[in-house]
Amino acid sequence: MPAQERGERRVADLLAAAEELLIAEGYEATTMSAIAQRAGASIGSLYQFFPNKESIGNALLAKYLEELTNRLERWKSDLPAAPREFGRELVAMVVDYMADNPAGGVLAETPAFVPVSHGMRNLERFAASVRDLLSAYGAHVKPAELGSISFAACFMIRAAVQGSRMSDRRKAAALRRELQEALGGYLDLRLGSTSG
Repeated sequence: MPAQERGERRVADLLAAAEELLIAEGYEATTMSAIAQRAGASIGSLYQFFPNKESIGNALLAKYLEELTNRLERWKSDLPAAPREFGRELVAMVVDYMADNPAGGVLAETPAFVPVSHGMRNLERFAASVRDLLSAYGAHVKPAELGSISFAACFMIRAAVQGSRMSDRRKAAALRRELQEALGGYLDLRLGSTSG
């Protein structure tokens, strides 16, 4: 196997081990040593690819946001008819995705990953994809305003992801519905045909 392929495989193994530990132990309890051990790698090999635990979290967030962005791109040809429905479906899509990738929810709740520095760039890329889709509803809205609307939508989605991880499933489901309505209503207010 060529060296580049081995390196890519090693990174994938390290990230998979980190995901397992984040889910089982949480961010604070997950250590670099435990990640290396779980991946069957030396600690030196781990540090060769990732200088610290935050860089692993950022790599995972980048992966999740890239996958979500790809889902958004596929949505372009089949957008809901109205901004309200778009908002509802967007919350559902992201919350369902994060339920399938629970380490992302752990990272969303971790203060080190409140969108700053690397996390902010990842969120900005996702927000740009949301903005591109929202432009189908907001042709009458100035580009800067549309950017603010999409960024606000992303923070509402983040709240939905955090709320979906509540231990009380009924409360989590109720919060999800409320945030679907909140984002749908907000987008309808800001982008509906009567706004401007």
